[in-house]
Amino acid sequence: MTSVVRLALSVVNEVCLVLEKDAERRGKLHVGLRYIMDEMEMAKTMIKEECRGAEQELRIRRLQEFAYDVEDFVEGLRDPGAYGKVLVAIGADRRLELLTEIEQFKQTIASLTKDWKHCPESSNNMNRHTEDNAISAPNEDEEEEKEEEEEDDLVDIDRPKGKIVELLSPSQGEEQQLRVISIVGCRGVGKTALARAVYRDYSASEEFDCVAWVLASRCNNKRALVDKIFQSVRKALRSKQTENVPAEAERDFAMSLKDILSKKRCLVFIDDVQQARVWKDTVRVLGGYPKKGSKSRIIVTTSIRSVATACSSGSYVYNMQCLKDGYQKRLFWRKVYGNQMPPPSSLADDPETKIFFEICGGLPLVLICAAKHLNMNGMDLKSRHCKELRRKLGRYLSDDNAPRDFKEMRRALMQCYDNLPDHDLRSFLLYLSIFPRGHQIKSKSLVRRLKAEGLIVDDEEPTECFDELIDRCIIEPVRTWDNLVAVKRGQIHGVVLEYISQKIKNKNVVTLVEGPEVPIGSHESSIRRLSIQYSINVGFIDLQIRPKLRSLTMFVKNELSNLQKCKMMRLLDLEGCTGRLESGFLKDICELPLLKYLSLRGTGIKNIPTQIENLKRLETLDVRETEVKNLPMQKKSSLHTLSGFIANETQCLAHAILLFATNLKKVKVWCSASSRSRQKRKSVWVSLPSSSANQMQGNHPCLTTEEGSRSVNLELATLLTRPSECLESVSIVSSSGLCKHFWASLEGRPCTISSIKLQGNLGSLPDSKKLSDLGRIKKLHLYSTGLTIEELSALQYLRGLEYLKLVELEHNSRFCNGTFVVEKNGFESLKSLCIKAPHVPKLQFKEGAMKSLTSIHLLCPNSQKLLLLPSETIVGISNLTYLSELIIHSSLPQDWERVADGHPNRPCVKREPEQTANTAT
Repeated sequence: MTSVVRLALSVVNEVCLVLEKDAERRGKLHVGLRYIMDEMEMAKTMIKEECRGAEQELRIRRLQEFAYDVEDFVEGLRDPGAYGKVLVAIGADRRLELLTEIEQFKQTIASLTKDWKHCPESSNNMNRHTEDNAISAPNEDEEEEKEEEEEDDLVDIDRPKGKIVELLSPSQGEEQQLRVISIVGCRGVGKTALARAVYRDYSASEEFDCVAWVLASRCNNKRALVDKIFQSVRKALRSKQTENVPAEAERDFAMSLKDILSKKRCLVFIDDVQQARVWKDTVRVLGGYPKKGSKSRIIVTTSIRSVATACSSGSYVYNMQCLKDGYQKRLFWRKVYGNQMPPPSSLADDPETKIFFEICGGLPLVLICAAKHLNMNGMDLKSRHCKELRRKLGRYLSDDNAPRDFKEMRRALMQCYDNLPDHDLRSFLLYLSIFPRGHQIKSKSLVRRLKAEGLIVDDEEPTECFDELIDRCIIEPVRTWDNLVAVKRGQIHGVVLEYISQKIKNKNVVTLVEGPEVPIGSHESSIRRLSIQYSINVGFIDLQIRPKLRSLTMFVKNELSNLQKCKMMRLLDLEGCTGRLESGFLKDICELPLLKYLSLRGTGIKNIPTQIENLKRLETLDVRETEVKNLPMQKKSSLHTLSGFIANETQCLAHAILLFATNLKKVKVWCSASSRSRQKRKSVWVSLPSSSANQMQGNHPCLTTEEGSRSVNLELATLLTRPSECLESVSIVSSSGLCKHFWASLEGRPCTISSIKLQGNLGSLPDSKKLSDLGRIKKLHLYSTGLTIEELSALQYLRGLEYLKLVELEHNSRFCNGTFVVEKNGFESLKSLCIKAPHVPKLQFKEGAMKSLTSIHLLCPNSQKLLLLPSETIVGISNLTYLSELIIHSSLPQDWERVADGHPNRPCVKREPEQTANTAT
């Protein structure tokens, strides 16, 4: 929300600077705008993130709406296309009207700041917020009550329980030392139930001297958790003693916690750790971990991935997964009927029931809550009951007055939302309700959307929010087959989406059309953001009555009304919409002066009107999966994202790059041989996209000769590597030497390119000194370069490189020649290494190599050429200090799963995931 205020302030300030230069326009208009700016600055400083509650949320919402109104008003002054030539005629007909609006704005902001001054002190609100959290957090008594129910709730528990038991056991040849195992997963997934199952088993055995359980959710200071652990451990030790406690045992009870964990074999369960700081403080108070020789074990449960990593590493972090479809249905129907009786087919096959299971997504807690709610119907349970449950599920999960059966899931979701650190992150989460269930959200597309709407100041802000929600297990990361090293897309769990979709109804963040009912919670005239997820043909889609609409996203093939009145529109996403997109409709779009983001992907359009040049602020244009062949622009524009167009065949290749590359952030170039006529010639495809794009084909007369091809390659390589403030990523597929020329052009030239993908012959690599100078390169993907793995090991001198992917096709027999040797201090910044080749090449990691590496992907199939044992193929893997995961090809023999045995981190060795199709966003 504060970003909305920042943007409005920026726009007001810009117009004020214009008015200051013109004495005729200064007057009351300028003074009024300056007053509004000062008051908004004051209101912004009064926003206390810890000051929560219904009243505070209402104030924030009013300030947000006010900021939107001010921005829209000022845009009308700055851009003649929005309200007519206001600045030209400011002393004429509209002056009185404008001043009247200014006075109304002044009264509104004065009222807001006055209310804010009466906001309770932050300390009092912080205390109240802490109390609210305490009320919503479970206590020990409630945990004990639930414990009896948990065993009956367990489904498919043997496999994860077996894994935890395996991690508790000492590894062969490993020195005895304290081991911490983390169980991480979203709220309601069953982390505590799994830990309780292990706790019960070991409580009944004599394997440990004591088995203790600690609830950490209320521990917010340095000593609180330590004291709790100490008391629980002492209590557990006493329970193991006979009634006549010997004097030696009494002395044992007086030992410090660190001494107990060192000298006794203890198993301590710490449930619901939510802050890495609390864990680090606990270790600090203990004076560090007990020295080697300790046989104690600690199991931590948490819903935050970074906390799990702070406590443990490698395979000692167990990721708790939701139940698969068969298991979730088994759990649900067993809890509904109270036995193993299968449900009647009329219920099991009902479409509403299937949608319900899709929403639940295998989350045990919501399944149990819903089953308890339906259980009261007994044998009289009908399809209409399931339909009503599915329809009202969102309200049951968010409304305090909803049935008590959903109390536990409601509390879990409330903690999920309320524990987010600030209002901006909560607003970011609510914004994601714009996407329907099952939609894969691509982080870069999300950045472009938020930037177009003015909700962010820089690109890093939403990326950090996206990563934070992944860290908190609110967004589930989706890894694609072609990008295993970094999470670029994610998906919100259906239950979380139901919850936030209810939260937005009274906040006017997004208005959803997700059913035949007219949306609730927004006045028609004040709707700012509209997401249409249900095919509906009623007056609600009449956009003529929505002059304040800033964003429209369509997820259905729906008829649209005229957009002429939507002059405040910043974002228009019509992907897949096939209704009424003829030339006249597209021309209307070109009359939206503030439009920054336009997606026509998959709409079936064939031509873009020449009026597209009127969209002077347009930054993103996506025409992928359409028949658009030409982009009718003859001058520079604000575009930095251009996906899927085909350049005019008469257009000079160099001219195309010069025309658009000044603002583009990512450029893809394809150069490949083809025979389009009897005479052999080259065809060049150039695409100027953001993420992925159709080929953009163009022919250059110079390409008819080898000399001409070389000349164009040099020219293009020079253009791509020229100094630029925008270009961040370059991808080249070439069989004509362009990759070699591009790489050579990088040497000795400052540039902003940080991500490079090259497919084509490189000839050779620069020497170590020149490579070390290319410190800006962070991501490097090399495909079929013609170099051996030994030659490619020279890349270790790229000091800033964080991600490296090397791919070689089947026909290159020399790729695996030699050994990929990484010397001390080699690849000093590398976090992830991926190698995909006909078979696993020899790798050697010397001591002190790859000090930052956490992940290796060896996507190389089993082969007859793979004659060496895993330990002989990969030498020195234990030298990779921070290695936490090793992903191998699915066809490699079983003994490859033990290739990391003996590594102190015990890295998690997994087989490659199933191929995931790229989902358009």
